[in-house]
Amino acid sequence: SKIRVVRSAVATPTPGFGWTRQRFCSEFGVDPGNCIVGMAAQFIARKGYEVLLDAIPDLLAADPSVRVVLFGRGPLEQEIAFRIEDKGLGEHILLPGYRSDFDELIGCLDILVHPALDEGLGVAVLEASAAGVPVVSTRAGGIPEAVKEGETGLLVSPGDAGALSEALLRLAQDPDLRRRMGTAGAQFMHDEFSVDAMADGNLEVYREILSGGKA
Repeated sequence: SKIRVVRSAVATPTPGFGWTRQRFCSEFGVDPGNCIVGMAAQFIARKGYEVLLDAIPDLLAADPSVRVVLFGRGPLEQEIAFRIEDKGLGEHILLPGYRSDFDELIGCLDILVHPALDEGLGVAVLEASAAGVPVVSTRAGGIPEAVKEGETGLLVSPGDAGALSEALLRLAQDPDLRRRMGTAGAQFMHDEFSVDAMADGNLEVYREILSGGKA
C-alpha cells in the first residue's frame, strides 16, 4: 500500500527522424525485401541469445528471407559468433557490434526481438515500440508491462525456443499485423511511457505526500 509506480520514460521520435530503410540496408548489406529482425542487448547469458540462436534455424526453414541483426557487445560475443558460424548461419545473422546511433536506426527494423531470461524492463523494447516497431519478447520481469500481448507485440515463455520461432514467423509473414502492432506500440509509449507521463506521475506522488495521502 506504500508503493506507487511511475513508469520510465522513452523519447518519442519526431517525424522524419532517423535513417531511411535504404540507408540501413546499404549499411548492413541486406536486401530491402528481407524481413529484418533486430536485437540490441549486452552479450550476456540472461539476455537469451542462446534461445534465439536455437530458434533461428526453424524460422529460416519456414522463411529464408529473414535476416537477423544482433547489435551489442559483451563477454559472450566470441562464443555467439562461433555458434553462428558452426550452425552455418553466417549469411543470415549479422553482428555489427555496439551502435551509439541505435536510436536513429531502430525504426528501420521490421521486428525487435528480446528473448530475455531475466529482465527489469528492457530499454530496447521501449525504444522499438516508440519507433513503431512490433516486439517479440518474453514474460520475464517487467517486460509484460512494456509489451501488450497481442496488441503491441507477442510474448512467449522465457527459454522456449520453439514458441519464440513461431512468434517471429507469425510477424515475419504478416506485414499488416506488424504495422498494426507498431502503430499501437507507438501510441502506448506516448500514453504511458512518455516524458510527460513520467513527470505527471512524479507530481502525483508529491501531491499525495503533501496532502497527507488524501490526493
